[in-house]
Amino acid sequence: MTNYSDRRFSFGEGIEYALKKLIFSDDIKSAFHADAQIIECAVLKAISSFDPMLRSTFKNFSFNASYLDGIRIRLSNEFDMHVKIQLDCTLIPTSVPNRPGFIFLRASDSNDLKCVKYFDSEGYFVNRVAVQRWFLDNITAVLPKLQNICCNSGRAYSLEYKAHGYGLAHTLLATEHHNPRRQISFDFVPVFVFEPHQWPRNQLKYPKGNHQWFAVPCQYFDRSETHDPRSFIQCAPRWEHLVPHKKQNIKDSLCLLKALRNANEMPGLANYHLKSIYLQATDEKLANWNQAPGRILIRVSKF
Repeated sequence: MTNYSDRRFSFGEGIEYALKKLIFSDDIKSAFHADAQIIECAVLKAISSFDPMLRSTFKNFSFNASYLDGIRIRLSNEFDMHVKIQLDCTLIPTSVPNRPGFIFLRASDSNDLKCVKYFDSEGYFVNRVAVQRWFLDNITAVLPKLQNICCNSGRAYSLEYKAHGYGLAHTLLATEHHNPRRQISFDFVPVFVFEPHQWPRNQLKYPKGNHQWFAVPCQYFDRSETHDPRSFIQCAPRWEHLVPHKKQNIKDSLCLLKALRNANEMPGLANYHLKSIYLQATDEKLANWNQAPGRILIRVSKF
C-alpha cells in the first residue's frame, strides 16, 4: 500500500491520493442507498397524495447521472432522481433555432394543465417555469409531513428544501435525527419521456441504441434577457450511462473534475454540463481514454 506521509507527491501519486479521498466504499454506498430509497418513496407518496393532478401525471422515477455511473463523489450521500411526467395531451418536441440541444414541447391542447400555456399565436407549449413552480408548490406544502421518515436501518430523517436557483432540480436535504452529520441530498428533476423516433430530425444525430430520451427543464446558458420559459434540454441517460461503462479512467477523471468544481465553489457547473464535455469528446474521439485519469482531466480541460 502506498505510504503518502512525509513525502512529496508526483503528479500521478497526487491524483491517486485525491481519488482515494473522494470515493466511498461499496458498503457505505449501500447503506446510504437503502435509506435513500425509502426517503424518495416517502416524498413522492406525500406529493401524490396532496395533488391529484400530479398523481395522475407521475409515472415513475429513476436514478440518474453520477449514481448510475458509479462515480458519485463524497458523495454516496447525494442522489439525482428523474421524476417522469406524462401529461394528458400529445407533446411534440420541436427544435429551437440556433440553440443546439434545446427544444420546445408543443402541446396539442391545454386540458386545464397547470404547466401548459398558450404563447401568442404560436399555440400551446409546456412552460418550464410553470413545471418547476408546480413541483415547488407541492414540495413546500408536504414538507411538514416529512419530518420523521423512518428507515429499516432504524434511522429517522427530517427534510428541508434547499433551492439552488439554477432551474434544473429541486434539492432536498435529509438529516438524521440522532446524528445530524449524517445527511443525504436529493436532486429531484421533473422530466418528460420520449421514444427514439421522436428525436427532432434537425438536431444532432440520435445517440446509438434504441433507448428513451428525456426533455429536462433548463434555461439557456447565456444572458437572462434571452431566456424563454419554453426551453428544455435533451438528455439521453441510458446512452450517457453506457459511454463510461467499464471505462474506469473516464469515471475517475470526471470525479476529479467534479471535485475541482466543488472546491472552487462553482455550483452553476451542473453535473450534466460536465458530463456532456466527456460525452462529446468520446463521440468525436478527441481524447485517448486509456490514459491515466489525471492526463485525461488535463486533456478535457482544454476542450
